[in-house]
Formats: sequence, C-alpha cells, structure tokens
Amino acid sequence: MKFQYWQEGFTFIGIFVVMVGVPCLIVAFLGTRLIDHLGQYPSRSAKLQMSICIQLLITEILTFLMLALFYHIFSD
Repeated sequence: MKFQYWQEGFTFIGIFVVMVGVPCLIVAFLGTRLIDHLGQYPSRSAKLQMSICIQLLITEILTFLMLALFYHIFSD
C-alpha cells in the first residue's frame, strides 16, 4: 500500500494553515497596536479597548465562518 494523495494532502494542510495563521497574525497586529496606543494615551483606555474589541469580534466571526465553510466543503 502506497499513499498516493501527497499533493491533495499538502494543499489541504496549506489551506488550513493559512485559515488559522492569518487570523492569528491579525490578532497579534491588533494586540500590539492596542498596547502601543495605551502607552501613548492611557486616559483613553476604554475607548481604545472598545475599538479593538469590535475589530477582534469581526475577525473572530469571519474566521468562524471561514472554518465552517471549509468544514462544509470538505465534509461531503
């Protein structure tokens, strides 16, 4: 028995890594931006946290929808 689906396997892994890695990079970027802004404007903490929270929520919803679509496509 020989495994014959190397290209499909690597494509599947690549797509999944991009779908998980890109949101992680977005979250890291938003976190470092929040820390930078909090260091510059500590009195605006609540406003800054709320703006980042909304962006993180949008990122989370889009990531969930992307993973659900990925599951739906490959589960059939």
